[in-house]
Amino acid sequence: MKSVSVGTAQITLLAAAIVSSVLTAAIPTAAVTRSQDLLPLDDFESGLSRWDVSNEDAIAIIDSGDATHGKVLQLTPAEAQIRALIRGSSDWAGYRIEGEVLFPENRHNYLGLVYHYSEHDGRVDLGSIYIKGNGSYIRVNPRRDWNPHRMLYEEMRVALTGDDAIHIGQWQRFAAEVVGNSCHFYVGDMETPKVTFDFYEGDRGAAGFKPRVVGGATWIDNIRVQAIEELSYRGEARPVGVEYDPDSLITDWAVMGPLTRAIHEIESSASPQEVLAVDGGAEQRWRRFETDPRGAVITGRVTEFLGSRTIGYFATSVQVGADEHTELQFSSIDDLTLWIDGRFRGYAYRDSLAWYDFGRNPDHPPTVSIPLEPGNHEVLVRVRGGVYASGGFFARVVRR
Repeated sequence: MKSVSVGTAQITLLAAAIVSSVLTAAIPTAAVTRSQDLLPLDDFESGLSRWDVSNEDAIAIIDSGDATHGKVLQLTPAEAQIRALIRGSSDWAGYRIEGEVLFPENRHNYLGLVYHYSEHDGRVDLGSIYIKGNGSYIRVNPRRDWNPHRMLYEEMRVALTGDDAIHIGQWQRFAAEVVGNSCHFYVGDMETPKVTFDFYEGDRGAAGFKPRVVGGATWIDNIRVQAIEELSYRGEARPVGVEYDPDSLITDWAVMGPLTRAIHEIESSASPQEVLAVDGGAEQRWRRFETDPRGAVITGRVTEFLGSRTIGYFATSVQVGADEHTELQFSSIDDLTLWIDGRFRGYAYRDSLAWYDFGRNPDHPPTVSIPLEPGNHEVLVRVRGGVYASGGFFARVVRR
């Protein structure tokens, strides 16, 4: 099947042979040879029939005043859960989505890619990576029950410079490839992604775009989606130089929740994982909880941001040798309440960022440190959702 890439309006009107030759150079060969159109070129000259828009006043087609682009889709901040999804995209497997973006005003603004958008159990979860217009950078920002989790992924913030930079009032190309739970995000350079993000837990769901919730508008044009079987980029993870060490972190956790209230019997028990509870008329049991591949405990997967079930308990066991001097440390964007062996050990107020390399990087100190005596210890952590830009922590045991 013929493959056609997003370009300017003039390019799309050229003969098929010319388009093909131009695009073979612009798009990685692997993506071209395996692709088929899922969303033929949408230049927004024919309405929004292909789009599921949450707010028709804020997301609308306008005349750009540019003869090259004509009509474009304007995404205007208006509410906290605003988005434009491509109809039928929840059925897609692997795909490449590409287009052009312009920020018309020098205000706080961004273009957020939405992927694996899913409504389930009374909540909405989605993967997201955004281009910041007035700052010219990329940031990873999955949302769990619509709560932004960018503060857990600061190592993946990437500046856009040179030919790939964002300039107010100028169009820039972008693309993303999504296969399984991986998203490769491109800006300017269509050969090498700026970010390769593999840490969002979702693997299916709708795709689309969102603006910043407050600030300036965003324009997009010439959107095309093509099916792909695999990611075209096979190089080292990007950004380069990030070295994760999950073996240095606590990754063996159990969870109970989400709950509507705190459970005193769990908090006061020396063996909290042996205690069951009743909440909301249903029995609650402990279950195993997987950290992400970095070792992060993504509490926002459990607690609700918009709903009433805001409490989650996370438990683990720590062994300390007779001659060891040991500390339990956290780096957290959650407010934590901590018990060890049923003994209340206090509160830890959240940091603005949680770091995968906390403690071993002197620029990223722990949020809290608690000394541990020799012996076997049962650690209990209570987190509460409903707090903006919260939703996770890292933990480790330091033996000196």
